[in-house]
Amino acid sequence: MSLGSLVFLVRFLPVSILLYYICPVMFRNTLLALLSLIFYAWGDITGLAVLLSVAAAGYLAAWGIRSSAGFWKKLILISGLVAVFGCLAFFKYTDFILETLASFGVPVSPIGVTAPAGISFFSFSAAAYLIDVYNDTSQFCASVPDYLLFISFFPKLLMGPITRISDMKDALKSRTVTSNDLEQGTAEFITGLTKKVILADGISGLWNEVSEIGFERSSCLLCWLAVLAFGLQLYYDFSGYSDMASGIARFFGFSLPENFRTPYSSVSATEFWRRWHISMGGWFRQYVYFPLGGSRCGKLRNIFNLFAVWALTGLWHGASWNFVLWGLFYFVLLVLEKFIYLGFLESHRLIGHIYLVFITLIGWSLFAVRDLSGIPVLFSRLFGGSGGLSAGYFLRNHAVMLVMCVLLCTEQAASVWKKLMSRRGFRSAAVLVLLALCLAYITGSTYHPFLYAQF
Repeated sequence: MSLGSLVFLVRFLPVSILLYYICPVMFRNTLLALLSLIFYAWGDITGLAVLLSVAAAGYLAAWGIRSSAGFWKKLILISGLVAVFGCLAFFKYTDFILETLASFGVPVSPIGVTAPAGISFFSFSAAAYLIDVYNDTSQFCASVPDYLLFISFFPKLLMGPITRISDMKDALKSRTVTSNDLEQGTAEFITGLTKKVILADGISGLWNEVSEIGFERSSCLLCWLAVLAFGLQLYYDFSGYSDMASGIARFFGFSLPENFRTPYSSVSATEFWRRWHISMGGWFRQYVYFPLGGSRCGKLRNIFNLFAVWALTGLWHGASWNFVLWGLFYFVLLVLEKFIYLGFLESHRLIGHIYLVFITLIGWSLFAVRDLSGIPVLFSRLFGGSGGLSAGYFLRNHAVMLVMCVLLCTEQAASVWKKLMSRRGFRSAAVLVLLALCLAYITGSTYHPFLYAQF
């Protein structure tokens, strides 16, 4: 089940809200935990055992950490992390490793392991919980239903944001929902649904059509437009999900951390990654970069720390070499910016913004093409390729949506929308109109799953 599916919108969500508000307060966390497990099992029943195993490993290890000290405390932490990350590695990377070995002549073959939906997200939440309890045992969540809800809360389960126990602990103990929370949550949810159903799904056709035709048959301009469409689709798809998750969480009294902040308005890759998938960037900064020494060390060690973070960031997105290349691409950019020209970009914002758009499109080219043999073909068309199908026909079909998506992803558009939505009359009308449009789109077209669900 997905947050944007018709079955979720007209069945699961209304029933969940109804059950929640008629349920006695003392049992609401248990109810939400059960509903979250049903939500997950509905879409991936085989993955439910993996989710519960990761949750159990995290809870038992945290309990042991709280009850131990010194060597044993550290040993239990390491054991818990090995269990959590071992589960993630087995399901997500086993076939990738076997395929890589086979390509070097090792007599092995893939065994067909499929990664459960959302495993990267709930595994990272469980690992963060263990480390936080190790550093501060007051973070331990003794209630099993409360802990299970923290790990599996259904709005964030499949695609984040990646939460820490500190993001939810107070609300797990006590929370209230005001009429303003319900209004704001509804507006946020419908805004996110609009991003997904109308904008992301609407612009997806350009990239899909060019991919099916083949980059070798497409003109230089057409390839650039296709990559731009992919980057816009990914943004509206993922930020739309984050808005939907945040809006739903408000219905139940929770506040999820912000995950996107108009990233395409940035002037550098450094700024972009402070605005894009903020919860993931924060996780790697807190649990990988800082423990390695961060920037409080020599230049060479700092470069190594950045390399480790971005190699892992690439692998986090998927078991494929194109993601590794994408991560290393950003590693190189961030090192160059940090030590050479970041100050120039921040002082010359127009130049910086042009630079950001250009390097981001290059990055999405690496990200989008899973087959390594296809990357040189795409790049040969992006840089100097002559001939191929003209962009004219595709622009006639997609120009309006392309221009709309470009304009609406700016900081200025976000500011105007925020001001308009602060007016109750406009907000009520906008919610009704957008909901009607989204339902019309959903019922009248083929459903497009969220892109980041596969990561």
